[in-house]
Amino acid sequence: MIRSGLIVVFATAWTALLSPAVASDFCADTAQSAKVQAFYAEHPGTMPVIAARRLGLAEAVVVSGLASGQSASASGTTFADVWSAMSKWNRANFLIMKGDNVFEISSAVGTGKPSSTSKYYNISYDQPLRGHLRPDQYASIYAVDMPGESAERTVRGVLFYDQDGASVFGAFFSGEGPDPAPGEIRKFDAVMNLVKASPSFGPKR
Repeated sequence: MIRSGLIVVFATAWTALLSPAVASDFCADTAQSAKVQAFYAEHPGTMPVIAARRLGLAEAVVVSGLASGQSASASGTTFADVWSAMSKWNRANFLIMKGDNVFEISSAVGTGKPSSTSKYYNISYDQPLRGHLRPDQYASIYAVDMPGESAERTVRGVLFYDQDGASVFGAFFSGEGPDPAPGEIRKFDAVMNLVKASPSFGPKR
């Protein structure tokens, strides 16, 4: 009986080690939220991926720890709806990190649809940004709306995270310079509201 019990305990522990982390593991706790908000008070407008490296936190933890009203979260299962809403934007700046390399692509958000033969989500080839995505691997989606480096700038974007709390890519609504026209900002607000209303892995903020 003792051996059997040990085997069960070992098997349970080993399964836990092998199981992928879930998105809820990357929701900032009270101490992490305080750390994130103190950082942004001194460094407004910092891209979450940079803040994550400086703070030693998973990027999903960083965005979940922003001040109330500055981020909204949804499960990765809402990808198709979020992407469809983003396709109404005039233009976005896509940020993709690969190791220490940073790729920036200015493009409208092309329409897309799931493949009939694979798990890929295929983006139309009528915009500079094109390709094949794997939304089944996205654990969480965050929309962020936070102060930029100056009063004339606001950082608005939608970020997609994997099971490890790392960024797959981000689509920022505007780059450097003044905010877009009010009509364009309303298109971002529509996406933010969609994320707020979508099923989430954590508490709505």
